[in-house]
Amino acid sequence: MFDTNLQASNVMNNQQMMNVHFNNLQNQFTPGYKAEAINFNDLMGSTGSSGKAKTKQSNTIFTQGAISQTGRQFDLAVNGNGFFTLSDGVNAHYSRDGRFVASGDGKLIQESTGMAAKAFKLDANGNICGTLTDVDVSIDPSNQKYLGEYDSFSFDNTGKLYGEKTITDPITGQQTKETVPLYQMALTSFANASGLQRSGTTTFTESESSGQAVTGVAGQGALGSIVANSVELANVDYAQQAASIGMAKMNYNASFAAFKAMDKLTEQAMQLIK
Repeated sequence: MFDTNLQASNVMNNQQMMNVHFNNLQNQFTPGYKAEAINFNDLMGSTGSSGKAKTKQSNTIFTQGAISQTGRQFDLAVNGNGFFTLSDGVNAHYSRDGRFVASGDGKLIQESTGMAAKAFKLDANGNICGTLTDVDVSIDPSNQKYLGEYDSFSFDNTGKLYGEKTITDPITGQQTKETVPLYQMALTSFANASGLQRSGTTTFTESESSGQAVTGVAGQGALGSIVANSVELANVDYAQQAASIGMAKMNYNASFAAFKAMDKLTEQAMQLIK
């Protein structure tokens, strides 16, 4: 027997699938974006009707995106499984979007969200000497130098941020550049990254299914490496997403046509009963 509820459910399911794939395409040029997938699985034995109920399952695809050089001072990309560690002032968030800039109050923040980037302070030898903290990139108004003594900042490919300054020999007048290690960007991994909860377009939060956050630095375990002055591009496959939209639209139209036909037959049957 034709199941009206099943066809109505199929219409809604295919609409949701199209929405997910359209959202992926809208973010195909968003650095650090990870494509989302949605599946509807049969829930066996849950209904006495001729059809089967469906259970919705969403997950994020965390495959590596291509890395593109930007030349921007604070841009970073992760090549591996790690996430940049961010804070909104209350909660921790994790992201692959490494577009970082200096905020108005002199903190290193993620450009797209304004959340503070987290890092470890380094001693003069480049060794970690503290816990996670905000990255201070402020300018001293008295001499217009970063942190009062540096002409500029630069990242290396280990995620270390250096202060750069020029030293002038008082006798010869010869100038040399000196770099001082200041911070080491933190990377975080999870036992089950697919269990992370999406908190924004490119940000995620920890959940019970993701496991607890394990924070370290580039080069440790599966965290991966960092590429300076670059960003990771979205992992959206245009052809795949377009094909999925086409299939979902075809199924949507078929289910909607069947639903309308059955609805009309039902209406005619009710008229005959009257």
